Amino acid sequence: MIKPYLKYLLSTFAIALSSQVFAQTPVEVKLVAAFEEDRGYCLDVRGAPGKTAPIGGLRTESCKMYSLREPGEDQAFDMENIHENNEFRMSKFGDKCLTLYKPARGSFVSLETCDGRTAQSIKLNANGQISPEIMPELCLTIGAVTLPGGGGKPLHIWRNVTFEDCDTSIHDRQSWELRAVWSGPQEATVERPYKPNPKAQPPSQ
Repeated sequence: MIKPYLKYLLSTFAIALSSQVFAQTPVEVKLVAAFEEDRGYCLDVRGAPGKTAPIGGLRTESCKMYSLREPGEDQAFDMENIHENNEFRMSKFGDKCLTLYKPARGSFVSLETCDGRTAQSIKLNANGQISPEIMPELCLTIGAVTLPGGGGKPLHIWRNVTFEDCDTSIHDRQSWELRAVWSGPQEATVERPYKPNPKAQPPSQ
């Protein structure tokens, strides 16, 4: 018969081991090209800070690690799941997964409960393209139109994101990388389209 204190030690060890096995590194899913945003463009839950909702799906917005020094809740994906399971999971945001909403060019990028469905099997390829395994000819693509956000200093900016035909002529809008640690601003390639808001404050968490 196992004594109570030994049971306690065994259960504690099992919990610790489980947490190590399932521990995930939070990362931003960031566009490689900076364009006009030297903080970078990151996949982001659509909506104003504190008012985001999975029903709105994903877009790209100014990466927020410049002020938080770690991926924010609405931009944090689980790195190991991306590499090992081809699954873009946001465990910090209610266990939601990037989902191909419709298997067609121009598909909305939805954020839905992770359940292992085929539409959530999405791969980060060696060339930086992000493609659904059921339609590998489609690539996650940032839009060409820049719009002003609602916070940040300077003002955050954002662009839409959809699944489009993979196309080498727009590779800079289809090439992504993972970032776990803030490494400083990038060199923007074009001028920002919106003037900084002097009253805006960095986002808080």
